Amino acid sequence: MNTISIYEPAGCCATSSVAVDEKSLAFNADMDWCKAQGIRVERFNLLKQPAAFVSNTVVKDFLTTSGQQSLPLVLVNGQIVLAGRLPVRDELKRWSGVDVAKSDEDFPPSCCNVPRMP
Repeated sequence: MNTISIYEPAGCCATSSVAVDEKSLAFNADMDWCKAQGIRVERFNLLKQPAAFVSNTVVKDFLTTSGQQSLPLVLVNGQIVLAGRLPVRDELKRWSGVDVAKSDEDFPPSCCNVPRMP
């Protein structure tokens, strides 16, 4: 199984503000889906886990070059695969290296019945 690591900016959470971001809600549902599929996704928040950002040379170099405004950053097995937005379920499936048994219809689109964003 591949290691998927997501480095998120400070305050990156579906409920971190008064206005709920539907894409973040869909992402949180995708994280629940990953867990149900046995796909392990590591998540690091800049505010809560700054050491994870400076101890990883790939992430540290990315931040030096691109800045915090370019987060989130997604690594698969230590290699950058996505920057600037959260991944969608299809990307997580592809990167996981896991044969996903359940279809998307077998898992609700979000915790709040918010339709998934295309």
